[in-house]
Amino acid sequence: MKKVILIMLTVVAFTSCKTSSLHRGGYHQLNQTQTVLSSNNFIVLGSFTGTATQKILTGNITNKEGIVSQAKSKMLANAKAVGIELVGSRALVNVCVDLIETKKRISATVSAEMIEFK
Repeated sequence: MKKVILIMLTVVAFTSCKTSSLHRGGYHQLNQTQTVLSSNNFIVLGSFTGTATQKILTGNITNKEGIVSQAKSKMLANAKAVGIELVGSRALVNVCVDLIETKKRISATVSAEMIEFK
């Protein structure tokens, strides 16, 4: 009898607490901006690239996210050097991140196009 009660309590405990989820199995956009690029409603401001390289020391765990953010910062600095900043209705599109890792070095290159919506 104790086993039956224990099993029933376990079943009730796992079935009574259902949490709601925003994701209901579809690929819908929830609280996100939807961009329609079917018409010519944007201007391409240019393509930009930034590269960061770091030496790998013996016993050092590399921080790949850190080197990618350094490369992105350099890419935005290259854009700013020609007078283009990421402000207002401007966005980065076609962002590509390339990682090259050898025994002694890790290198990250981030390239993207910057567009401005009309």
